[in-house]
Amino acid sequence: MTAVFYDLSEQFLANGRRFKYYGIVRTVMEVGYELAQTGNVRFVVYSPAHGSFFEVTPRLDDASPTGVMDPGLPPEATPIRLRQTFPTRNPLRDAIYPLVRTIVRRINLKRWAHVPDGVVRPVDLDGQVLIALGRPKIMADYLTEIDRKGIRLRLVPLLHDMIPLHAFAHRERKMFSSNFMSDNRMVISHAETILTNSEFTRSEVAHFGSIGHLPDLPPVVAVPLGHELRRTGEALDLEIPAEPYLMCVGTLTGRKNLECVIDAMMVLAEQGRPVPRLLLAGARRKRAEDYVDEARFAPIRDKIQFIRDPNQTELWALYENALALVIPSYMEGWGLPLGEALWVGTPGLASTAPALREVGGDLAQYFEPGKPRELAAHVDALQSDPEAREVLKARIRAARPNLRSWRDVAEGILQALRGKECEQTTPKDFR
Repeated sequence: MTAVFYDLSEQFLANGRRFKYYGIVRTVMEVGYELAQTGNVRFVVYSPAHGSFFEVTPRLDDASPTGVMDPGLPPEATPIRLRQTFPTRNPLRDAIYPLVRTIVRRINLKRWAHVPDGVVRPVDLDGQVLIALGRPKIMADYLTEIDRKGIRLRLVPLLHDMIPLHAFAHRERKMFSSNFMSDNRMVISHAETILTNSEFTRSEVAHFGSIGHLPDLPPVVAVPLGHELRRTGEALDLEIPAEPYLMCVGTLTGRKNLECVIDAMMVLAEQGRPVPRLLLAGARRKRAEDYVDEARFAPIRDKIQFIRDPNQTELWALYENALALVIPSYMEGWGLPLGEALWVGTPGLASTAPALREVGGDLAQYFEPGKPRELAAHVDALQSDPEAREVLKARIRAARPNLRSWRDVAEGILQALRGKECEQTTPKDFR
């Protein structure tokens, strides 16, 4: 009888670094939590030390250090990831790779020894369904190994974006783009059905498939991600500013377009308008720090504050008290921060990137990502008319029942797996 398994390898590899998950790891965790509630899905991690999958029993809710879910394995068991395939030849790398692989495998076996007896069980996935929401490069690692062993699983992956295949992305990181394409080609060639995190990403997959960048595509189903920011029992250990502030989450220079936000603040300063604080939440990025420290931003530098790795309790408080969430990206696959802000009831100022319009519907306010004056005008309006802002917040709060929860996402995945059409695979009407 065919069983359905859910891959927690992405979360396993992030284990031990921090439990304040964002992006893809967060998606894996949230969907996994909802699937665990069904009782019809089993959970696995891939161990690169063994070249095999092991079934695990996730810890949920207060039993998990995340407050949501984790694979139930000690941080000390977290493996070192070593890439298994390369799209191009490199004589030096290819010569030393077997030795490096042997050393890394020995290290990973020692780390695996920290797993208590009886916590994991070897599992044979031959002929079974595997739902995988992690990065393609993680899937490519284990697909390489199971091909070698002759295992044929029924893979149902979710693709988060095709951004590295665009000319504007990673101009100085050609190897990343090459690896990304190779990984996605491998994942797609093994997939029984492909899921995407938005209608935009589905159109991207179709486009790059039509021009030959990707192999022949199986059925592709859009299952848009959630807006929901789950409340957890994590502690609130930061002080929320009393003065008005804008908030960005994971915003960097380049594609994420931190430049537009800083330039909008400079516009307000030059116009003699009030300049709110700017909180930049997320992992430390020296690139962003160096950028805001440039001399030309001296008039507003004291307005900018970095918030390192906030947990979900802290994120909720930051969103709730913000003047607005700003997400200025040139391109996104979905846009979790915008959805989270709307879920909490906070105005969202978003670029006109297609995926962000999916997330924000008619609840968000939009600006061209290359026009900081448009963003500055939105910010000034929010500050200048508190009454209109409260009306907007009330409309956003009233729309929460129409926003997507993580349960919606999990149900959409299961429905796609059963091959049935359902409203859950398309964004709900926000109006």
